[in-house]
Amino acid sequence: MAHTQDPVIIVGGGIAGLACARRLNGRGVKVQVLEATGRVGGRIKTDRKDGYLLDRGFQVLQTAYPEARRVMDYQRLDLRHFAPGAMVRIRGRFYALADPLRRPGALLDTLAAPIGSIMDRLRLLRLARRVTRGPLDGLFRQPESTAMQFLRAEGFSDTMIRRFFTPFFGGVCLDPQIQASSRVLQYVLRMFARGEAALPAGGMQQIPLQIAADLSMACLRSGVRVRQARKDGVTLDDGTVMPARAVVVATEAPAADKLLGYPHPGRSVAETCLYFSCDQADWHQSFLMLNGEGRGPINNIAFPSRVSSEYAPAGKSLASVVVLGNPDGGDVALTDRVRAQLVDWFGPQAGNWDHLETYRITHALPDQSPPTKNPTCPDPRVRPGVFVCGEHGSLPGIQWALVSGRLAADAVLARLGY
Repeated sequence: MAHTQDPVIIVGGGIAGLACARRLNGRGVKVQVLEATGRVGGRIKTDRKDGYLLDRGFQVLQTAYPEARRVMDYQRLDLRHFAPGAMVRIRGRFYALADPLRRPGALLDTLAAPIGSIMDRLRLLRLARRVTRGPLDGLFRQPESTAMQFLRAEGFSDTMIRRFFTPFFGGVCLDPQIQASSRVLQYVLRMFARGEAALPAGGMQQIPLQIAADLSMACLRSGVRVRQARKDGVTLDDGTVMPARAVVVATEAPAADKLLGYPHPGRSVAETCLYFSCDQADWHQSFLMLNGEGRGPINNIAFPSRVSSEYAPAGKSLASVVVLGNPDGGDVALTDRVRAQLVDWFGPQAGNWDHLETYRITHALPDQSPPTKNPTCPDPRVRPGVFVCGEHGSLPGIQWALVSGRLAADAVLARLGY
């Protein structure tokens, strides 16, 4: 039986669990975060190798995330911004697609890019204006279809869908068929239209570290794996029973499904991220580079070191290459295929780029096919005394992880009578 001196136990030290812990701690509730790995952050992690910063999978912070603006100190994160827009590979060359309001000097290049017709561009501008109006939760109350069905209903041409939306939205949701929800597509467009894609100067892991900074070391226990979650506590893998006033499950989806006893775990989508080092060059731009040709393993490339110089040693550049899914054939074969495509795109010098690391992330995101739930009002209650936050009843992403953590904390506070 739980006592008032027992903590609220939060299983999982990703940003949802950390946001929940920080809110409870700020209200004077004793919390204990149990993290199975040796560090906090969940899927947001940055490794250091040979002077390079390697994020575990290509990730960015969208500065327009409302909850991130409320929770985080952007100035202390020392955010560095990608150029607004993208470079798209079409017919053997790259074309710049820049936001004409933020980069008016690139308007002619943007108009010349063969991504679709003039009507496609007008439709995109109208859609961008539409999705930025009104409250955010309004996007998640609209009729829902797949993103592909939505784009066709909006009148976009096959060329525009194939050359722009497929590599762009497919890369965001790790969904090459763009079968994710039309609501998610509109939300993504709203965030890109209202803000900027950014990286903390010291790597993406600075985000969870900043959230965790308000918690004492006594609140955080790493290297602790939970076997069972109940309303009055948890059982660890070694059989230890820890009593709790309430339990919040804040792990990634597959582990949460297992802990909560859900019989049919949700589907996940995978990402493979390869990092290469090369000599710094002027053409290494701060644009995201998209594969609009639909050939080869590469979906998109970025040079994080052009955004933040801390990502690479002096005189060097870091290339981040994203391949959708978890391709067969092993890392060596995949690296060879990616390198061959890099040579095709950037010339023989790309054959000499040093391969630094390959990350195969089996559970990179939950599947976001419709029907989806409204992430602005998830129900964190699983059963009396047991709550959940993160991707259950919500959508993936930093914004929704933070929202779900806050709402789970509020549900716990209500149960405890605060």
